[in-house]
Amino acid sequence: MDILKYIFITFVSLFTCTTITANQKPYVTNLSRDKYHGANKNWSIGQDEKGIMYFGNAIGLLESDGMEWRLFQTPDANIVRAIAVVDHQTIYSGGSEDLGRWDRDQSGQLKYTSLKGLLKGNNPLDNQSFWRIWIVGDKVYFQSFSHVYMYDHQTLTLVDGPTDLLLLLKVRDEYWVQEMYGALYQLDHLALNKIPGSEFLNGTVTRVILPYGTDRYLIGTSTGEIYIYDKEKFIPWNPSLSRRLQGQELNCGIYSSKRNTYYLGTQLSGVYEVDTQGNILNHFSAANSLQNNTILSLYEDNQNNVWAAMDRGLAYIRYTDGLSYYRSTDGGFGAVYDATIWHGNLLVGTNQGIYYTAQKKIDDLDMFSSLKLIEGTQGQVWSFQQIGGKLFCGHTNGLLEILPDLRIRQSYHINTGVFRTLEATINGKQIQIIITYKDLLILNQSTGELSSMGQISDPISNAEVDHLGNIWLETTSRGVYKCRLNDELNAFRYYTYYGKKEDNSLPEHLRLFKSGGRILFLGDDQFYIYNEGNDDLQIEQHLNQCFKDIHNLKRIIPFNSEESWATTGSSVYLFFYDGYIARIKEAYKIEADNLSLVTAYENAAVLNDSLSLICLDAGFILHNVYRSKRQTVELSTPNLEFVHTGTGAYTGYVDLNQPIHVPYKDNTVTVGFSVNAAFAGNLFVQYQLEEVDSTWSASERRNSISYARLPKGTYTLRLRTTDGLNNYSPDTLLTFEVLPPWYNTIWWYLTCCGLIIIALFVTFYLMKRRLQTKHLRRMKAQEAAHLRSLNEQLQNEIEEKDAELFTQTSFIIHKNELILKLKEIVDEICARNTQKGLMPFYQKINTLLANNLDTEDDWKMFLIKFEQKHRNFFRRLKEMHPQLTNNDLRLCACLKLNMETKDIAALMNLSVRAVENNRYRLRKKFNLQPTQNLNEYFLSID
Repeated sequence: MDILKYIFITFVSLFTCTTITANQKPYVTNLSRDKYHGANKNWSIGQDEKGIMYFGNAIGLLESDGMEWRLFQTPDANIVRAIAVVDHQTIYSGGSEDLGRWDRDQSGQLKYTSLKGLLKGNNPLDNQSFWRIWIVGDKVYFQSFSHVYMYDHQTLTLVDGPTDLLLLLKVRDEYWVQEMYGALYQLDHLALNKIPGSEFLNGTVTRVILPYGTDRYLIGTSTGEIYIYDKEKFIPWNPSLSRRLQGQELNCGIYSSKRNTYYLGTQLSGVYEVDTQGNILNHFSAANSLQNNTILSLYEDNQNNVWAAMDRGLAYIRYTDGLSYYRSTDGGFGAVYDATIWHGNLLVGTNQGIYYTAQKKIDDLDMFSSLKLIEGTQGQVWSFQQIGGKLFCGHTNGLLEILPDLRIRQSYHINTGVFRTLEATINGKQIQIIITYKDLLILNQSTGELSSMGQISDPISNAEVDHLGNIWLETTSRGVYKCRLNDELNAFRYYTYYGKKEDNSLPEHLRLFKSGGRILFLGDDQFYIYNEGNDDLQIEQHLNQCFKDIHNLKRIIPFNSEESWATTGSSVYLFFYDGYIARIKEAYKIEADNLSLVTAYENAAVLNDSLSLICLDAGFILHNVYRSKRQTVELSTPNLEFVHTGTGAYTGYVDLNQPIHVPYKDNTVTVGFSVNAAFAGNLFVQYQLEEVDSTWSASERRNSISYARLPKGTYTLRLRTTDGLNNYSPDTLLTFEVLPPWYNTIWWYLTCCGLIIIALFVTFYLMKRRLQTKHLRRMKAQEAAHLRSLNEQLQNEIEEKDAELFTQTSFIIHKNELILKLKEIVDEICARNTQKGLMPFYQKINTLLANNLDTEDDWKMFLIKFEQKHRNFFRRLKEMHPQLTNNDLRLCACLKLNMETKDIAALMNLSVRAVENNRYRLRKKFNLQPTQNLNEYFLSID
């Protein structure tokens, strides 16, 4: 029974809200040249397997991963009109008089190679522009208005067929092209085969060929006529649509298999989304969402969202299950604060007044043009509340009642602004609580008495009533009050304050809400609940655990008895809470591309049991709980694109398929990456280098990170994507090693050890040498001292020998002189004395003197003394001059002693002349030159 009841309620709810949510309204993001940094005009669109988008731009090839944009240009900065994406590594493009391919290098950059050199002739592509490129297996087809070329990765071959062509279009796995203002042809390898019956298109321009069903086709011309072709005949499709497209210049189209709808791009009126019967579901134009009406290309990405390349910029049409976006483009609508459904009308309260439109108008192509201001409501609107079959509006001019015919009247003549009003039952009596700019008012509905609660002087911004009849009041900055009315309902019997002033553990500012029938308090991203037993505010564990990773919480808005909306500054959450279980069911990121909640009054207005209106500062979003899905978000991991080391711009890129070892001199590491569907999901990137960062980085929109001057070690970089709603992708890991500097390697340590060993060895050797040298010096000093002592001793001996030799020589000379002189005296005496008796005596004396004058003993003694001083002198002299006699040797000894001639004569008992003659004979024996001194000659002989 409960199941049937639930099904019935669901059916009724869907039926009642059909007029409001018949068609889902996507959100359109416009991208101008200031964002993508290219030319205004964009011609074509493509996407690779990593989700990266490519656009043929008037000055080159645009690339975007949703985080950043890059422009790649051909060498001549030519236009890129047509593109075909093989994969992330290879893209084909064509432009004006050129066609070629782009290949990605190790740095992640795309490099262009022209293929027109494969054609013969000086200028084979003269005046040809390429408009479509299709990849069929291992073949690539390039189409210009005059030819179709097939590229097989080696040659370019001309396809046989008409020489004047329009656009080569793909339908399923078939390729169609129209002869210029003529029939249709189908491409079959190297030939174009004519489609029978297509001659009726002569004089038209066929720009759209799309699949219809499983085996039929939609054929659209530039004038707006669309036909169904069933391989036999061409049948007009939805004439009303053709009339709408007439004069709009139908230019391109795509089929969305997920939504089962068609998108038709025009040159004059933007994009039409139509269903399979040709009914217009949405119209995107410069009047409501686009920045330009000239659509040059359409593309459905792998998130089933639609890109539009335009004459001026790009547009992204994004769908979110359960959400329909309504945005004012002229800014005159104002910021939305609340909304409600009242007697078949949607009322929207803004800071400029109350606007309304009929429920059936909500699906109009230009809904905002149908919104009208209710006169008398100009000014700030704060809230709507339906009480007792009446609709009240909290307004800056007081409490307004909106009548069923949308007339306005002042309620209760309140002469100040009103934030909010709510009804409650206290002691079985109905009251209405009115929160004004000045004070709190209580209206007794049974008596009509309006009382001011002046007992609390703090300004009140909100109020709620709990199940016990207590009125809870939220002040603007001091905390909350629990109040109890008296029986007359005109004053508080008592009130109790709860806040930081009484309890230091509570936040400075507490906000008051109701969820799941329970009063909740929120402050500093912490939830509190009232504990009756202790009469205090305590932490609400379930909600805090549920929202533990969500920050900047602003408001809680009840959706039904168990579900509520929670808002932050940029997100909304639909969560379940029954007092025991709390869990988030849906989460949506709102703030993107000039789309945001109203700051300081983030609100979601509940229209009925299935619809909520999320208030924005320039429009609103409708949420349908039956169309939304239980969100199990699976974000794709970031894709590594390149790793660059060092600071050089064009060097240092490493192979991602090999272990990464970074030289220490290049210890600045830059990692490039991309994220699939980053634009569609409004994704961000977080990163953490485990050995450097203690926590994950803040969420950022970027596709590269850099770490400078990393110390040596092994690092692991973690990358993940997040949607800002606490959903995260699995981590992408990159491990790399920064090698130690040359002075901190094992080889350097071994070298140092070797050098230390060598240094120790050299030091040991030098110390040993030094000690040896010192020892030798000491020994030499001792030896020198000993030699000096010996030398002195020898010198003394020599001096003694010299003295002895001199004494001996002198003695001999004096003795001989004395003897000669005595002999002369004796001879003189004998000559004077003639006595014969004295002759014997005379002869005896003379003989004695003669014997003492020439004695060999004196010479022996002399020679002994001489030999002691001049050792080996006689031996060497005899070796040099063996002819010398003994007398010659004696003369030589005297000359060696440098004796005077007269001394020699006295010593040898010769005359001076005899000595001179002996000297002369020696010179001849020695063969001395006349200029050579004989004494010097002997001095030279040791």
